[in-house]
Amino acid sequence: CSLCTTAKESILRAQKKAPFSLTVLDIHKEECPKEFSEKYVYDVPVVHLNDQFLMQHRVPEESLLDAIRLYKETGKINPIYAWK
Repeated sequence: CSLCTTAKESILRAQKKAPFSLTVLDIHKEECPKEFSEKYVYDVPVVHLNDQFLMQHRVPEESLLDAIRLYKETGKINPIYAWK
């Protein structure tokens, strides 16, 4: 989807500034855990940080970098919702 493409580009740019490992799951593929494919079928893209929900639909690079910094400094993950 176009949102997924845009999100991945944003994530890759952020990754160049603050290196981190990235796992990409396609909810339409068998290797995707069923819990994710059922939960997020209408809500892609979704970003998890350290196995916790972080954001979905849009992935602003600066918001992602801020979330990574916060996690590295405090171990906290504050989910970012589009409607806030």
